[in-house]
Amino acid sequence: MTKNKQLAINIIASIFAFAMSAGINFFLSPFIVGNVGEEAYGFVSLSNNIISYFSIITIALNSMASRFIAVAYFKDDIEEAGEYYSSNFFANLVLCIVFAPIFIVGIVNIHWLNISPGLVTDVQLLMAFIAASFMLDLLSTNLGISYYVKNKLYISSLISIGGYLLKVTLLFVLFSSFATHIAYVGLATLIVNMFMQGNNLIHKRRLVPELKIKFVYFKLQKIRQLVTAGIWNSITRVGGILQDGLDLLITNLMLSPSDMGILAISKTIPTLVNNLISTMVTSFIPNMTELYARDETKKLKKNVKQAMKIIGMLIDLPIALFIGFGDVFFCLWVPSQDAKLLQILSILAITPWAVMGQATIIHNIFTIVNKIKINSLLVCLTGALNVLTVYALLKNTGGGLFVVAGVSSVYSILRNVLYTVPCGAIYIRCPWYTFFPEIGKSILAVATISGISVILKGFMPEITWFWLILFATFAGIIGFILNFYLMLNAEDRELCLNKTVRKWIRKF
Repeated sequence: MTKNKQLAINIIASIFAFAMSAGINFFLSPFIVGNVGEEAYGFVSLSNNIISYFSIITIALNSMASRFIAVAYFKDDIEEAGEYYSSNFFANLVLCIVFAPIFIVGIVNIHWLNISPGLVTDVQLLMAFIAASFMLDLLSTNLGISYYVKNKLYISSLISIGGYLLKVTLLFVLFSSFATHIAYVGLATLIVNMFMQGNNLIHKRRLVPELKIKFVYFKLQKIRQLVTAGIWNSITRVGGILQDGLDLLITNLMLSPSDMGILAISKTIPTLVNNLISTMVTSFIPNMTELYARDETKKLKKNVKQAMKIIGMLIDLPIALFIGFGDVFFCLWVPSQDAKLLQILSILAITPWAVMGQATIIHNIFTIVNKIKINSLLVCLTGALNVLTVYALLKNTGGGLFVVAGVSSVYSILRNVLYTVPCGAIYIRCPWYTFFPEIGKSILAVATISGISVILKGFMPEITWFWLILFATFAGIIGFILNFYLMLNAEDRELCLNKTVRKWIRKF
């Protein structure tokens, strides 16, 4: 199978998995909110955020493991790949042993959070299940390496689809058959994770049986190498948490649990967009890593630009449609909430993806070329500035939720424009301005399609799902045609037409 066909299969599978996840969340989120209320729902996101703070430590060990394993594997040095693989597993085992009592003490003594008395035990169980799932993830960190080195990421997408279906089934059964508890979300998360990691183990043994966990392969030198390279990713994670991972906690402590629930709901669509981008980016990383390992710089530059165009084509349209029709969507999706407020909060959160969503692929250049120090320090700096700015504004202004949702977006855009895009190009020996044209086209596309959507929304005769879908589809068709001409040059358009439309016409 050619690399282009493999890439296409990986992307299609990842998009299908994302669509499945988005579709399930579309029905599941209001179902959960309707059953447990907005406050309890807010603790699902907050619990995930709190548990993820521990990833600051694990990222130092794990963030570069796949890179080192893959590079050694691509160079046919299976023994060195096995040493990285085994050393990483045993180090994660030690971390699990250390984390377990910390989780137990923290969950038992949970009263430092603002929680309604009737929800305390429920939230404790929720966090316990999520913590257990986190440790399972930790022990299974590199089980997915087989999809990476064999460039068969579509298998991971198919497993994810199975996991989504299992999760929605479990939640509907639990909420329908037993008394309502938010802890069911944590229980379903743990069971689904067990299902997915079990499948990952089966495919790892089939695709790369030569990679085995052996204590004799454990090397402290490999651990030091992984941590030395990955410590900067931990610093990046600190910055990421400071920038947008503390928003729910800050809202809980400085505003109210109810405001935290509203913010959690407003982040649903931006989170889906983030997941879509991350899913697509993953499809390009194996080729990028292999091209770098083989020192094929020109092909790597072309690969990155191709990825940016594809990502732009796929994310600009849904972002723009949401900006235009967001208030109508929220009015129908969660009718008990303030739709206009949710739309404004969501747009504030989604703005970085509208402006710099394509730059996500450039972040991976820093990891591939192992130059992440400056990026890590800048992410940490902007994250710290975000927390200080939000704190000051909440104390001295009445901005409330708008401050929490908007400040991090401003810092994120500034960092990406001033550093990520130009320096990502320089690191692969290209002029600093190499990737800016794609960014500019994407911004123009989002702004134009958003404007078209707002205009069309004004002609909707009434607010119903039928009219929303009809008008959004019409705006989407216009937006797709516009995006096709904005994002792609004449050569790209000709290639797409030859490989899709004209090929399809010839068959008939």
